[in-house]
Amino acid sequence: MGYTLTILGCGVMGQALLSAIYNAPAASGENKDLYPSKIITCNHNEESKGQVVTLLEGYKASPNGIEVECTFDDNERAVNEASVVLLATKPFLAQQVLSSVNAKTKLLISLVAGWTIEQLGEHSEYVTRIMTNTPAKFGYGMAVLSHSSSVSDHNKELVKELVGHVGSCIELPEKNMDAATALVGSGPAFVLLMLESLMESGIKMGIPLKESRECAVKVLEGTAKMVEKTGEHPSVLKHQVCTPGGTTIAGLCVMEEKGVRSGIISGVEEAAAVASRLGKK
Repeated sequence: MGYTLTILGCGVMGQALLSAIYNAPAASGENKDLYPSKIITCNHNEESKGQVVTLLEGYKASPNGIEVECTFDDNERAVNEASVVLLATKPFLAQQVLSSVNAKTKLLISLVAGWTIEQLGEHSEYVTRIMTNTPAKFGYGMAVLSHSSSVSDHNKELVKELVGHVGSCIELPEKNMDAATALVGSGPAFVLLMLESLMESGIKMGIPLKESRECAVKVLEGTAKMVEKTGEHPSVLKHQVCTPGGTTIAGLCVMEEKGVRSGIISGVEEAAAVASRLGKK
């Protein structure tokens, strides 16, 4: 019989993790024990609970036979039944939610930006911080993990197995988590701004909306895959596209003049600075 996983705050990111875990391919051997037999989702009202129910109705049965119970305003009972608690609330709600439950002996996995392992340790002896992003819902996400010293090797393996299905997963020291919040957590919004800009450039020059969108999406997708598959530094691949006196170098020079590179770097740095302040509010 497997364990119960409770998700406190099953909003956008909670649903992304729920989707990844629920739809994970059937596990075999010892890995079967790393998956919950039951997930309890907790929301603050019936409307938000209904959104989770609707999400699950769009899926087939879980390959690992995971059952899901959707609840609202029932955090205490849900945590009492669980061995693992996934905290996915907004940062300003984390204190209120954690203070209303007893998770002291549970493995506490936190998605809350800005909340340190030390802060979370006031509510559980065993803490893992995670930063992931919205593409996780579709299996194309990125996750960064950081564990407290008391988390066992078994539980580290459990977290890695569960979270690995968001897409890719790496472990970093906690000192890097605010930067990971900006790069990984906020990153999709920054990339979508780039995508939107490429799309609108096509529209401005006469390419219809649908076709501009398709071109922009495939340019970003293909370029990311090229970097991943070749292992080359982006600058190397960038200069392979440029020919002397050609269109690409001309466009790049204008973008550099407009501060595109420095704007992106500064934006990510500002997001990290805000992340570091969230847990202090």
